[in-house]
Amino acid sequence: MHTRLLAQIGIFKTFIMISKALKAPFFTPLFRLLMVIGFVLAARPAHAEFRAVSLDNNFPDEIAAAKEQGKFLVIMFQQIGCPYCEKMRARVYPDPKVQKYYTKRFVLIESNIRGELEVVSPQGQSMTEKKYARKNRIRATPTFIYFDKNGKQALKVTGFMDVSRFIKAGQYVVGGVYKTKTSFYRYLQKSTK
Repeated sequence: MHTRLLAQIGIFKTFIMISKALKAPFFTPLFRLLMVIGFVLAARPAHAEFRAVSLDNNFPDEIAAAKEQGKFLVIMFQQIGCPYCEKMRARVYPDPKVQKYYTKRFVLIESNIRGELEVVSPQGQSMTEKKYARKNRIRATPTFIYFDKNGKQALKVTGFMDVSRFIKAGQYVVGGVYKTKTSFYRYLQKSTK
């Protein structure tokens, strides 16, 4: 709630600055409409706070930034038109349990398996998103690769995950279960008994 109030104040200040810069009267009908829209958008509940946008697609930097926050990096490999990717975004990410668990522990960024943007792999190699996906044998979407805090792949999961399974994937990584050589699928079987 406090964050939303700060966002609303920030939007209000921005509108005042724009009004002054344009030498427009402060409370014109257009200005009031923009203010209302800004307040409505700022008042909406935040979803998927663990999701981030990589500005330079430099995965070693993203892993280091996540580590500084005490978090792990997850890359969601997706493609335009992927219905299961959209289902993850619409149904799983906004879930309060996912929000609570992932926001404290993970930073998630997306990479397009058909994309031509330049990325730097965790090993420091430059290539396109498409080549990076191919190198990681990503053929279906969504595919999630979880990295430990040292940049090593801890888990790779292909396909839609419901809320419970998505949280279990996070627990598998955070709990260090991947270090025991217990497969994620064996971990799921044990945890549902």
